[in-house]
Amino acid sequence: MEYITKTIIFLFVLLIGYSTVQYFRTRHFINIGVDLADKAAPLLFERTLAHPVATSLHIGDSSVVGTGSESPFLSVAGRFAADYPRVDIMNLGVNGSKTKDLMSRFEGIQDQRFDIIVMHIGGNDIVRYTDLIELEESLRVVLDLATNISDTVILLHGGDVGTAKLFPYGTRWLFTRRTKQVRNIFMPVAKEKGVYYVDLFRRGEDDPFFTDPDKYYAKDNFHPSAEGYRDWYEHVVNVIDTTSFTLPRK
Repeated sequence: MEYITKTIIFLFVLLIGYSTVQYFRTRHFINIGVDLADKAAPLLFERTLAHPVATSLHIGDSSVVGTGSESPFLSVAGRFAADYPRVDIMNLGVNGSKTKDLMSRFEGIQDQRFDIIVMHIGGNDIVRYTDLIELEESLRVVLDLATNISDTVILLHGGDVGTAKLFPYGTRWLFTRRTKQVRNIFMPVAKEKGVYYVDLFRRGEDDPFFTDPDKYYAKDNFHPSAEGYRDWYEHVVNVIDTTSFTLPRK
């Protein structure tokens, strides 16, 4: 009995120690992420041309800002600009945005038209555990507002958040499950609304964010690095090539 008691006490102390280490480790990387976001926000990629042949809107969360990339030119918006040099780019990315936050942004530009909209949203709904019914309702409204002002809307929310080393061991499966739940909302709603969905969810060895996180994640272990954004952009542009946005790349 005494042996069992000592074992329980030892395991309890071990658990407390592990939890404490993981807490401070996670806080450390969150602080790095906040610093990355603060530095990226004023540098988000936009471009206004004198005589554009087309207009684009990039809207959403920190992945639209390009938080984590070494340069705004290496974000998805920046890479799009390099491929399509004659396209205007409006950037309405805001760090920390959830899907419902896009409603007011879209409502403020309903008098404009865009040849293409690229919308990155949903990552914060995954990690902050937005109620799934509320999320679906918000997504429907946002996509209606988006399709009011563009015939070509691209939607993505990133890949498997559970591959991010920001999260403590033993909890990452929760974020993989959440990613799947959000994906299972976004895919059918996008199809229903006539929106193109970019599926970045990959499994195991097929996911570079899982096999080589130090390369594909930024130093906060949460946001994509420049290489991570390159991977995302390749998927985005592959979907663009299937749409009615026929402007050739450079």
